[in-house]
Amino acid sequence: MLTDIPKEFRKYSRNCLSLRRILKETRNALADISSNLQLGDELNNDLLNPDMLDKIERKLERKPTLLVFGQDCHAKALFVNNIFEQTILPLYGKRWRYVSFLYGSKKNIRLTLGNEYEILEKLKAHDHQWISIPEEDIQLDDQESPAQHCPSLEVELSHPVLKDNVVVMVPPDCLPEQYADILNHYTKNILPVIIYAVSDDVLSDSNIREIKKLKDIFKLPFLFVSVSNIEKNSVISTESLTESEQHLIESDHISITKLQNLRDQLLRLGYLNESEKTKTEQVMQKPSFCLECSLDNTLICDTRISEDFVLFIRELFKSSLLKMAALLSEVHTKYLRKFILCAFDMAREIQITPKRILYSQEIELKLFKALMKIACDQQEEITKIIQKTLQDMKSNVAEVLEDGLQTGENRAFQTPKLATMEIQQLVRRRLSSSVSNEIVRSVGCLQESFTGTLQRCLESLEKHCHELEGSLSASDAVKQIISAAYNIDLQSSTSFSVIQTFVDRLRMALSNFVPWHNTWLSSGQDHCNLHWQLQIVTNMIDSLSASKLAKTISLQFQESVKSSHEAFQSAIRSLENQLSGQLEQTEEQRIAIRKKHAPRFARLALESTSLCDFLRWGMPKQLREIGRGQYGVVSSCQPWAGVDPCAFKSVVPPDDRHWNDLAMEFYYTRSLPEHPRIVKLKGSVIDFTYGGGSSPAVLLMMERLTRDLYCGLNQGLSWPVRLRVSIDVIKGIRYLHSQGLVHRDIKLKNVLLDKDDRAKLTDFGFCIPEAMMSGSVVGTPVHMAPELLSGRYDSSVDVYAFGILFWYICAGQVSLPNQFNQFHNKEQLWNNVRKGIRPECLKDFNQRCWNLMEQCWAAEPSERPLLGSVQPQLEAIYREALEGPIDDLSVADHTTEIFARFQNMDSFSSTFIN
Repeated sequence: MLTDIPKEFRKYSRNCLSLRRILKETRNALADISSNLQLGDELNNDLLNPDMLDKIERKLERKPTLLVFGQDCHAKALFVNNIFEQTILPLYGKRWRYVSFLYGSKKNIRLTLGNEYEILEKLKAHDHQWISIPEEDIQLDDQESPAQHCPSLEVELSHPVLKDNVVVMVPPDCLPEQYADILNHYTKNILPVIIYAVSDDVLSDSNIREIKKLKDIFKLPFLFVSVSNIEKNSVISTESLTESEQHLIESDHISITKLQNLRDQLLRLGYLNESEKTKTEQVMQKPSFCLECSLDNTLICDTRISEDFVLFIRELFKSSLLKMAALLSEVHTKYLRKFILCAFDMAREIQITPKRILYSQEIELKLFKALMKIACDQQEEITKIIQKTLQDMKSNVAEVLEDGLQTGENRAFQTPKLATMEIQQLVRRRLSSSVSNEIVRSVGCLQESFTGTLQRCLESLEKHCHELEGSLSASDAVKQIISAAYNIDLQSSTSFSVIQTFVDRLRMALSNFVPWHNTWLSSGQDHCNLHWQLQIVTNMIDSLSASKLAKTISLQFQESVKSSHEAFQSAIRSLENQLSGQLEQTEEQRIAIRKKHAPRFARLALESTSLCDFLRWGMPKQLREIGRGQYGVVSSCQPWAGVDPCAFKSVVPPDDRHWNDLAMEFYYTRSLPEHPRIVKLKGSVIDFTYGGGSSPAVLLMMERLTRDLYCGLNQGLSWPVRLRVSIDVIKGIRYLHSQGLVHRDIKLKNVLLDKDDRAKLTDFGFCIPEAMMSGSVVGTPVHMAPELLSGRYDSSVDVYAFGILFWYICAGQVSLPNQFNQFHNKEQLWNNVRKGIRPECLKDFNQRCWNLMEQCWAAEPSERPLLGSVQPQLEAIYREALEGPIDDLSVADHTTEIFARFQNMDSFSSTFIN
C-alpha cells in the first residue's frame, strides 16, 4: 500500500534520531577523554579532529525526499498521478518548472523562490477549484530558464502519502548539462529516492544521456518505473484532447513485451544487474532487493507500484542507515581498541618503570665498583708504565726532542721561561699518553659490558621528564663516569690533579739548573742549543718519581669516578621522584580508561552495532526458553542472519555498571575471530520494547548447541568422550589466552556440547584482558582460585578452574566434591580453599589424571602448569582410552567411540590403524 510510505519515513526518522543521540554521546565522550586523559599526540589529534563524525552528522541532516525524473513531462505526470491516485499533474505537458508536493491541511498552491520565499503572483489555480494543476501555472514562461533559479511551484495536499514530512519533488525540464547547477540548488541536504518514469518501451539517446548525468550526480540506485498511458483508478477528462490523443489513451496498454524491451535495454546499458534477467518471464514477480548496505537499480511496472515502490523506499532507507550506523560503529571500535591498547601500555609502563630504575641503579653500582677496583688494582701497573716510559724517554732523549720537532714545537726559543715550558709540555704529553692508554683499555671493556643497555634504559626513562632539563641527568652522569678514564690529561691544571704535582716537580728540577739558567740569561739565546735541551730533558726525567705520579693519577681517577657516581645517585633520585608522580597519574588514567572511558565507548559500540544488526536482520523471533543463568535467559529462535539453529541470550542490565560490563563482554566476544572451540557471537539486537519499554533488553545472538556439559554429565558421557571434551576446553582456553583474554568463569554450564559432543566455551561475561583487570572478585565460588580473593591474579586462574572442572569430568557426575559439600556458605569454602582444601581423589580416578588436577589447582600460581603442556598429556591419556578393551564399554558406547575415531581420523590415524 502506498499509504505505507509515511510509515517508512517515520521509521527512518526514528532510526536517525537514535543515531543522532549516539553521535552526540560519542562527541561528549571524546571531548571528556580529550580534556582528562593524556593519550599521546597522535591519538589526541584524532580525538580533536573526528572527521568521520562530521561526515555522519552531515548525512543525518539530509531530509528524505522522493525525486521524480522521467522520459518527459507526460511520464512524470503518469507516475505522480498514480501515487496520488488522482490527476494532479496535467498530461502531455512541456517545459515544467520545479514542482514540490507537501502535506497540508487543505489544498494550496503557491510560487516560491528557492523553497524559502513566497512570490505573491496571481495563479490560475487561485481563480477556481482545481483538480489538476493548470498548465499555465506549471509551465515555464518563454523568458524563464530553469538554470537561472526561477520560481518553483509548491503544492500542499491533504493526502495520506504525504504525511510525516513526505515530500515529492519533480525537477524542471532541462538539458542534461544543466542538471548539475539546478539540482545543486534544489537538492541540498536531502536524501533522494530517485524515480525515473518511462512511458515508452525504449529510452531515447537524450534519455540515456540524462540518466548517465543523473547517475554521475547522485551515485545512488534508481527505481525505473514503466508507467502505462492509462491512469489507474482515475477519471481523465478527454474533452479538451484531440481525437488522435483520445485514441492513444484508450489503446495504449502496458504489455509484457514493452517491459521486456525496456529491461533488455537497461541491461545492455549496465543500469540493471544480470540477475534481473531471471525476472523477464515473470513480469509481475516481486523484485529482489539487496539486504546489505548496497541497493541495486530496480525496474518495476506501475501495476505493482503499491508493493514494490514501498519496498524500494524501505531498502534505500535501510541502506543509508546501515552505512551511517556502520561508520559510527567503526569509529567506536577504532577508539575503543586504541583506549584498550593505551591501558595495556599504561599497565606495562607501571610495571616496568620501577624495574628499569632498579636495573639502572644496580648496573651503575656495578660499574662504579669495577672502576674503583681498576683505580686501586692498577696503581702498581701504572707505576711500572710510568717507570718504563721515563726510562724510554731517558734512553732516547734525542727522539723525544725530535717528536717535538715533528709537531713544530722544537724551535728557536725566545726566552728561557718559554724554553722550559716547551720542554715540560713535551715530557707531560709522553707520560699522559702512556698512562691514559692503559686505563682506557681497561675501562673500554666495561663500557661495552655496561653502558649500552644502561644508557638506553636511562634515556627511555628520561624521555618524558621535562623537569630534568637544565640539570645533570642520570644518563649524563653515567657518561661522566666512563669518561673519567679518558680525561686523564697531564696538561690540565686543577687544584688537586697529577698535573699540578707534575708541574711542581718540574719546577724543582729546574731549580737544579740555576747556573745553566743564569749563564743562559747572561749569554743570550746562543746557549739554548740542542745539547742544552737534551740536558734539560734528562734532568727533568731524573727528578720525577714514578710511584708518586701513579698514586696521584689513581687518586685523581678515583675522585673523578666517585664524583660522577654521586652525581648519578642524585640524578636517579630526582628521576625516580618525578617518575613516581607520573606513574601515579598513569595509574589514575588507566583506572579511568578501565572503569569509565572504555566501558562508555563499549556501550556506544554495542548500541551502534546492534542497530546495524537490527537494520540488516530484524528482531529475532523467539521460539522457546531453553535455559536461565545468573545474568540472562537463553531462548531458541527462528533462523537469524543465516544462523540455523539459532539462540539468543537476553540480558536486562539494571544500571549503568551492568550496561558497561555487558558492553565490554560484547566487544571482547564479538572481536574474537572464529574458533571451533569458542561459541561465536553472531550479533546483537537491543529490544527497546522489552518490559513495556521501561528496561531495554540486549539480545546476544549465537549458534544454538545441543546441551551444556552439566547436562551431558548428568545424562552420561563415556570416558573417551569426556577426555575429548577436556581437550576441547583446553584448546578453547588456550585460544582465549592467545588473544590476551582471561575467561575467569570456567565451569560446567559454560561449556556447551554440539550434536557430536564436541565442547565449546561460552558466556564471556567475566572475560577481560589482563591489562583491564581491576582485581574484582568474580566467578563461581567452587572454581575460583585462592588468589582471586586477594585482588591480584592473572590468566593462571583459568588453569585452576580447569583443574576443578577436570575433577567433575573424571568423576563423571555433577555433585559437589565431599570436601566442598561440608561448607554452608561461600565464605567458609573460600577460607578453606586458601588453607589448601581441594576435591578428594576418587577410587576410580586415573593416577595421571589425578596428578594433572593437583598440578592445575596448586595454591601458588607459578606452580601451575602451562596449558601448552597440559594438552599433550590429555591427548596421550585420550589415545590410551581409545585403545582400551571393548569390554570396558557398553555396546552403545563402543559404537559411539568407533564413530568418533572415524571423525578424528586425521588426528589419530595411527591409533585407528593399530
